[in-house]
Amino acid sequence: MKISTLLILGFVSLFLSGCDGFLEEKSQDEVRPSTVTDMEKILLGDAYFSKADGLLFNYGTDIFSDDMMNNAVIDSKDQRKKDLAPRFRWERDMFDESCGYEDLSFWKVPYERIKGCNLVIEYMPNMQGDERKREHIIGEAHVLRGYYYMFLVNCFGWAYNYGDPVENLGVPLKLISGVTEELFTRNTVAEVYEQIEKDLLKGIQLMEENTMEFYFNRLNAAAGYALLTRMYVYMGDWDNVVRYANKVLKMRPELLNLSKQQVNPWSSFSVYVDVCPTEILWGMSWDAENSYNTWGDVAPYTPSNDLIAVFQQDVDRGVVDIRGDWKNNLNAYLKGGNMKVWPSGGMRSMCTWVDKGRMSSLAYNGGIRTGEMYISRAEAYCQKYLKSGNTSDAEKALEDLNTLRYNRFYEGYVEKKMSDFASAEELLSFCWRERRRELCGEGNHRWFDLKRQGMPEIKHVFVDNTTGEGTTYTLMKEDKRYLLPIPRKEIDRCPTLKQNQY
Repeated sequence: MKISTLLILGFVSLFLSGCDGFLEEKSQDEVRPSTVTDMEKILLGDAYFSKADGLLFNYGTDIFSDDMMNNAVIDSKDQRKKDLAPRFRWERDMFDESCGYEDLSFWKVPYERIKGCNLVIEYMPNMQGDERKREHIIGEAHVLRGYYYMFLVNCFGWAYNYGDPVENLGVPLKLISGVTEELFTRNTVAEVYEQIEKDLLKGIQLMEENTMEFYFNRLNAAAGYALLTRMYVYMGDWDNVVRYANKVLKMRPELLNLSKQQVNPWSSFSVYVDVCPTEILWGMSWDAENSYNTWGDVAPYTPSNDLIAVFQQDVDRGVVDIRGDWKNNLNAYLKGGNMKVWPSGGMRSMCTWVDKGRMSSLAYNGGIRTGEMYISRAEAYCQKYLKSGNTSDAEKALEDLNTLRYNRFYEGYVEKKMSDFASAEELLSFCWRERRRELCGEGNHRWFDLKRQGMPEIKHVFVDNTTGEGTTYTLMKEDKRYLLPIPRKEIDRCPTLKQNQY
């Protein structure tokens, strides 16, 4: 049993609720926390997510998007293919036992972590110990809670810019850890975002006023501002995107120049390697054994032809983008339209599923970093240019895009100019393409971006292992299946939860 769980047992009665399926009863053995150090262990063990949960929060939603495709596989890979098939096909019972593979993690895990955040926020003020550390930890818990609700509302609710967020259903807000007989209902998208904003701003203030030593896997004020920037991107609040991206980049402007890291693919650095933390604002760990890809043989779900084509556009012009260069990631080499499979197997993989720049066995394979700030600020300026026609906004967008791209190419890089784009729409489209390349395989960005970018039609082809023939499944434009279904077991536990309607 985790130390943090032992410590939390003294609060067991606070976790019991008739409807709250994500708050489970614990053992009756009691070890009551009394110090800041005790509660810090609860923060690390119950509020921060575990390595096993890392895939969920890094790219768990990618299987729904146009970034992944399905392959014919050998028998040993077939069970994994079957288990995840309902998600790949956007089936309405994809998380339920009826589909053959029950998985409550998309709903349950974030709420379990929110429970830990609530406990820290409520009880840390009464703990004995270092005051500065106590306040910083409370700040971490607030930012974490905002982060988890941002994940939940983007999974189960409509995008903020679709329809009326004041009317559209989001997810339930559970902000206290005490006993309650309340039958939970879904708060609106607007209400959830209002709470996210409050948590992030409060947490940032506490961490900024009570600075601590920087750790890759712990939140800090810069990371909080970066998450706030991400939230405003989802809301389409472009002035605040610029405002808070500026704050982050004033503190941490550095980008890792990947063109200078390609001496040896096994030892070169990448954006999430902790020995070279140039870009890392908050490093998230995940267990590679739970990833969609597998070593040695073709994996059931791998980067799609559509994603590869986004990188291929530059390869055809003699430009080598390290973010999508298979040669330097020891899986396959894409050049001139031909893919040469690496001798160890036929797996189509990509550096982006672990970290940008190279394959890595190190702990930090995702998170939030300065590269996201450059591409988010560039989009904000593109959106402002689209609305106002002010060319100074376009020039600022290009400055950010060129800065980012300069650090991502090692052959054929050419700086983009205003004359390369015939319209504001064309510049925005280019920026979205760069965002897809820069952020694919991390942060669940692609699925959440698709939702806010108009929910385009997506086609997935499910391939028969024996014949190699495929069956096409289509997610229509603005399809209601862009909303993930709440697991049936959670609705059975709390019947006042309204299921997404298809």
